[in-house]
Amino acid sequence: PPSPAAGLSTARWQWLGPGNIGGRTRAIVIHPTSPDRMLAASAGGGVWFTQNGGARWDPVDDFMANLAVSCLAVDPSDPNLVYAGTGEGFGNGDALRGGGIFRITGGNSWQSIAATKGFTAVNRVAVSVNGQTVLAATPDGLMRSVDAAHNVWTPVLNNAVADVKFHPSLSTAAVAGGKGNGLAWFTVNGGATWKPATHAGAWSGRVELTYARKNPNIVYAAVEGE
Repeated sequence: PPSPAAGLSTARWQWLGPGNIGGRTRAIVIHPTSPDRMLAASAGGGVWFTQNGGARWDPVDDFMANLAVSCLAVDPSDPNLVYAGTGEGFGNGDALRGGGIFRITGGNSWQSIAATKGFTAVNRVAVSVNGQTVLAATPDGLMRSVDAAHNVWTPVLNNAVADVKFHPSLSTAAVAGGKGNGLAWFTVNGGATWKPATHAGAWSGRVELTYARKNPNIVYAAVEGE
């Protein structure tokens, strides 16, 4: 294989520390069957992992093509498959530019999803229960992919989107919240089409949503203003 650009091979570097600096923490995910295993995402510091419930953290891969990781999502159908969205899209003055979505299929090796390199900010990633549909909330809209390699992404909402969540047990249902527009939407066909939620337009600013685990017929909304 070709030599790393500028000689940036891990074999030529010696770790000097410190090991406790990771940047702004944007997301934490816990392995669904091994709760001592966790991943944390940081803007500017990449992805960190722990295998002892958070007592010690180490970087997953400091040589990811982009370390501005803003969100993480575990595939419910395969907990060893994790998606990482890069780039901060919430309007903060020190926001870092991303380089699309990455994924890991085990170990500490991340791969870029090439078709997403143009996504400069990914606020949230959501994966359906069956693992077949991936949604990406971005300031430019909501993107959807259903092919296994995720080579094709289709815009399904043209509004700025801050958050997206799949139903915990249905691959057909999901909700999304707007960024800076006070809007919210829902889908019943896996994200192919979306309808405004009842209170869409009654709120202002950023909207984040979550399903109640005990009763997924209930959705909670955190809104910036109303």
